[in-house]
Amino acid sequence: MTAPADLAGLRLPGGTCRVEGYESLLLHDAVRSPRSPRPHPIWAFLAPQRGMGLTLAALFETLGCPLDSGPLLGTFGARCAEPLALDVDHEVRGGVTTVRRRRSRLLGVVDEVEVVLDLVRGDGAPVLTATYGFLLPRRDVPAPPEGPRTETSASAPTGSGHTGPGYAGEPLTVRADEMKLMALLLRDPNPIHLDPDAAAALGFGRACVNQGPANLAYALGFLTARHPDAALLGFDARFRATVVAGDVVTPVAYDDGSFALRHADGRAAVTGHARWGRPVVSGTTPP
Repeated sequence: MTAPADLAGLRLPGGTCRVEGYESLLLHDAVRSPRSPRPHPIWAFLAPQRGMGLTLAALFETLGCPLDSGPLLGTFGARCAEPLALDVDHEVRGGVTTVRRRRSRLLGVVDEVEVVLDLVRGDGAPVLTATYGFLLPRRDVPAPPEGPRTETSASAPTGSGHTGPGYAGEPLTVRADEMKLMALLLRDPNPIHLDPDAAAALGFGRACVNQGPANLAYALGFLTARHPDAALLGFDARFRATVVAGDVVTPVAYDDGSFALRHADGRAAVTGHARWGRPVVSGTTPP
């Protein structure tokens, strides 16, 4: 079993990524967002992952937690220097920044692994930085001794509070066929999104589990629709509960930039906070 000390500082191969225009339209369809000539903001998650130089399955193998072991996405954050351009090659570089082993009430021993990927233009100008916080179950590892808990980027609360009234979007029923399209766009072969038996084997019941980025995309789509003329400078999100096929979820936005995706019973599946600014001039970094 890979130890945390072996992972911290690991550099990924890196490479290039390109978001084709037709893929951008398909993603809008997959998350039921109105089609737009601009990429959906969830490409801040997808694009760097595509160019990291490993498949998603290979990444988790490298981290010592194959897909069938149940790795989870705990948090995600993006810092946007300029809009992502369609049909253009971008370079991606980065790797594992921090790893922390801890006990989890639900998962037992887990490693919290933070992966940071920078996406840049061909001339080296920054486009965005994506920070992924993964939770990797370590079922065969003895629990570490109890001690003071220090929060890390992968475990710190994100978007847990808000001020002002909330504005709810239209409820939507999650569909398994849309998960298949998202799996293709994400290049994510995790069987829990495609096979009810695989979901049941990991304790999710006999319903396919919606991808975390799709849940985040529902919320971000509603949020950005309320700010059509503003530039999205960045956002942070935490994934708090699973969503499965047949669930009814509702996006909620707040005036302070907070957002959420809520189950019909009020539980939050995703919470987060976005930062807005004036339209960004190409090649510059927002303040």
